[in-house]
Amino acid sequence: MLTYPQLTAAEQANLPKLLAKPVAIPSKFHDSTHLVWRCQTADGEMVLKVCNQVKIAQSAFWLGLNHLFDADFPNNLGNIQCTHDFLSQNSALQVPDYMASAPNRFVLTRFLVGVDSEANKINDAEVTALANHIARLHQHPHTRWGNLHAPQFSANGWPERLQNTLTFLLQQNKIEKTAQIQTILALAGKIIETTFVPMMLDLRWDQLRCLEDESLALIDLDAFVIAPKNLDLVLLQYVLSPAQWLLFKRQYCQTHIWPDYTQQKPCYQLLLFLMNVLGETGLTRWMQQI
Repeated sequence: MLTYPQLTAAEQANLPKLLAKPVAIPSKFHDSTHLVWRCQTADGEMVLKVCNQVKIAQSAFWLGLNHLFDADFPNNLGNIQCTHDFLSQNSALQVPDYMASAPNRFVLTRFLVGVDSEANKINDAEVTALANHIARLHQHPHTRWGNLHAPQFSANGWPERLQNTLTFLLQQNKIEKTAQIQTILALAGKIIETTFVPMMLDLRWDQLRCLEDESLALIDLDAFVIAPKNLDLVLLQYVLSPAQWLLFKRQYCQTHIWPDYTQQKPCYQLLLFLMNVLGETGLTRWMQQI
């Protein structure tokens, strides 16, 4: 009898019938926090993601996301259908159809045929598509931040929580508070943010897939929160090359005014570094990169 890997009999009782043994998809990174399989089913091809609880508990990224945004991951996987629905309606990119999920356990989505994007093979059309996606999401501003579907924190609570999270992650990473870091921590406690938007905090090119019709799809949706728009833009500057960044800004500014986030930038650079968003290792180089 064919069964979904890692799932209990009760968890898979109502899932589509398997037609072949699921095939494991190798992890792209040594610290990947999920086990992933491609599944041929009577209802079409699916992708199963199962939480690796041990790695999630050790992940700087998820520690940071949960500490700062109270994201409640992976328990919030029970509500991830709402994220799929929101992005299906409001993103300029395609997203896979939601099939099933369970808190703290797994997500099953429909497989989208295509090729995973690679940072060194991105063309202008893909940068433009990403810019349109971000611009569309930024058309849904909030005055509160936190959970994607019910942001629970007021704007005036952002600086203290950011400062506390930076301090927490420094301790977790056993990083000494140098003079530079002390200055950034002090700055974080004084930050003023008023505009918060839907943001994918682990956005990288490998989270997107180029489909057969050459459109882009966003295939990993579990790290969406409501966050400062300026934090989103700082992350994107790391993701994009200098030339891509200029193209992105031109496209984005067709519908949005570009903000000045000079003061916030060092704080968000440090946050992204401590969350190991892009696998960075050297703080000095990271801070000088953008």
